[in-house]
Amino acid sequence: MPGSERVREKEVKRQKIMQAAIKVFSRKGYSPAALDEVAKGAGIAKGTLYLYFQDKEDLFYSTIMHVIDNLSLLLQEKLDEKNSPIKILEDLAFYQLQYFSQNRDFFGIFQTVLNDNLLINHKKLFNMLLKKKNDLVDYESKIVERGKTEGLIRKDIETLDIVNSFDGMVETTIKQVGNIEKTNKEFDVNSRIKSIMKIFLEGVSG
Repeated sequence: MPGSERVREKEVKRQKIMQAAIKVFSRKGYSPAALDEVAKGAGIAKGTLYLYFQDKEDLFYSTIMHVIDNLSLLLQEKLDEKNSPIKILEDLAFYQLQYFSQNRDFFGIFQTVLNDNLLINHKKLFNMLLKKKNDLVDYESKIVERGKTEGLIRKDIETLDIVNSFDGMVETTIKQVGNIEKTNKEFDVNSRIKSIMKIFLEGVSG
């Protein structure tokens, strides 16, 4: 029992460090971010941080994985394969937007990746993000193919083109979450989803 309690406490502290890191990386970017500030935000000594992460790069990679894995778990929990392909795509867009609108620091993490050109020099991070993206595209492609079979989605448009168009609209709307955060305005997920699906379906409905 004492051993399991120590493991639990260690994981709680690790999560606390990552939450502090997300805020720092989101606000300052990768290069200017200091581990001292992360440690302060987590309420620990800087030396303690190295018991959980090798260096800043390891911590940043872990925070990215944390954000993506949590989103993946959410989608696995919420998406119902019994629904129609159109409903699944709508839910896929909805829960992604809801996730980032409720956790806006998470969006800042991805902006940091793009703005700091981290993918150029961090092959491990690049490969991980590429795999996650490919997994999502594969899943969406299967949903679109099912939609074509059921006569809900046009067959004369390439599946990958449909998926890329759908992802493009979702990603653009997610970026708006970050911009709205800067102006302290509310983000209405439901109205944005209706707009996305209206535009999408007008182009691809069978």
